[in-house]
Amino acid sequence: MEPAQVLYELQTLELKIAADAATLEAERAKSKEPLALRQSRATLKSLELQLTGLQREVRSTEQEAEAVNAKKAAAHARLYGGAVSVPRELAALESEEAALALTLSQLEDRELDLMTSAENTEKSLASATQRLDEELDRWRREGSAAHEHIGQLEAEVERLQAERAQLAGQVSAANLSLYERLRPRKANRAVALVKDNMCQACRVNLPSGDVNRARGADPPHTCDNCGRILYVP
Repeated sequence: MEPAQVLYELQTLELKIAADAATLEAERAKSKEPLALRQSRATLKSLELQLTGLQREVRSTEQEAEAVNAKKAAAHARLYGGAVSVPRELAALESEEAALALTLSQLEDRELDLMTSAENTEKSLASATQRLDEELDRWRREGSAAHEHIGQLEAEVERLQAERAQLAGQVSAANLSLYERLRPRKANRAVALVKDNMCQACRVNLPSGDVNRARGADPPHTCDNCGRILYVP
């Protein structure tokens, strides 16, 4: 094969390798736990901690209410048990019982509010758990397909790289060096196909003499306009 043809085929292979490598990277990203899933886990953990805290507060409030109720019952018993007859002491017991009754009422209201919050948090936790399970199931299904595709892509890239090395071995060091110098400057498209006397990269019409000189040239002929290596099939 003429040098320009080998370089054009080499370029085609390298573009395919680059495309497969980008797809491979995307598939590998799919196999990692996505941000949305990590956020769902964090939400679930936060709700679990919130529920645990509320349940702890409910138990603490219950215990406090039981203690206050016991004190109230004791004050009531002393007030109406007949053991206390001094008016001042009876008035003090009445005040104490009234204060304890108010405290107990406040604790019972607080306990009710906490139980309502705990119930709502349990519902949110159940919804978050279901949502996380659904997201995990979807991610695992996608991940399974991604793992299979990753294996196929890795094998394909390896095959293409071997083919690229074989092709590069058919090009002289000077021509390969020219190609490698042009690649980064020409967006990885160092070789331009010539069709109907036109450079397909810059879309400039080429003189027939340039096209004839480019056909089979060694070293390869370059486009006077864009500087790419010209390949005339």
